[in-house]
Amino acid sequence: MPLFDFYIMVDWSGAARRRGRRPDCIWIAHGPTEADEPVTDSPFSRTEAIRLIRSMLLKETAAGNRVLVGFDFAYGYPMDFSAALQAATGTSDQELPWLTVWRHLREAIKDDEGTTPGGKPTNRSNRFEVANQINALLSTDPESAGPFWCASPEAAYRYIPQKRPPQPFQTAQGYRIKPLRLTDLRARSGSPFRLFGTASVGSQSLTGIAGLHNLRNDPQLAGASVVWPFETGWANKAKWLPKHVFVLHAEIYPSVRDPMPDEIKDRGQVRAMWHWARDLDRDDLLWREFCRPVEVETGSKEDLAAQLTEGWILGCSPTMTNQ
Repeated sequence: MPLFDFYIMVDWSGAARRRGRRPDCIWIAHGPTEADEPVTDSPFSRTEAIRLIRSMLLKETAAGNRVLVGFDFAYGYPMDFSAALQAATGTSDQELPWLTVWRHLREAIKDDEGTTPGGKPTNRSNRFEVANQINALLSTDPESAGPFWCASPEAAYRYIPQKRPPQPFQTAQGYRIKPLRLTDLRARSGSPFRLFGTASVGSQSLTGIAGLHNLRNDPQLAGASVVWPFETGWANKAKWLPKHVFVLHAEIYPSVRDPMPDEIKDRGQVRAMWHWARDLDRDDLLWREFCRPVEVETGSKEDLAAQLTEGWILGCSPTMTNQ
């Protein structure tokens, strides 16, 4: 029996303008297990995308259906980033590392700057300002700034270098932050610290985590929602999710699958991710993708980093199949 009744796969965007129904913008593939093809939508802003996803989640959970939601931005940062941020902001280290980062970004990121009352969301955010503020907290001086780097060319920020800083990045708090997470190495995805340009995913993660935090903690959805593997641990059997969980959030990276033929590559990628999850779930095999990866030893530093700090990309590496 499938784990999920409905699947939502999202190609996110950190863009600073309204843009939809074309390459390099938000695309969402969604539909139930029994569908032959997903429906695809392309909202013109992140706010409209979250509203659409929320409406689908409310409808499906009200019907008693379980939903898998996948966004294609990094849900966490390399393991020492959260510890450095906790030390720099005076946040208690009793808080879960990933949650420190999510709460900080939710409070700091402001989207749709300049939107007029009753007007359409602008999709402009203060993501570069937030990255500059974090770099200022973690850096010894502007000449040795990081870990975020490469802002848009039309703007200059005192603590955001245009070139990648020396790696691993040495923070003022004594931590050494690597440029990639363990799961990024497996999926060959880009650094969550690069904010602009080719292979940049940093802006997507800054705006995405803030939006996902609000969606995960929506008053009408919070009690039925969890984030994998931060709030669930690794799967150890086909029915590992508690009965109260109706919404499972999991990080995806569409480039680990071949896109479906489509004149718009981004749309083809989320369609491919939807089919991949739906097809595995129909065969009762999708749960294995939530297991601890074979190459990660139980209780190891890597195991704890994935579950407490860095997160993991769904389907990016071999997993245990003999549960």
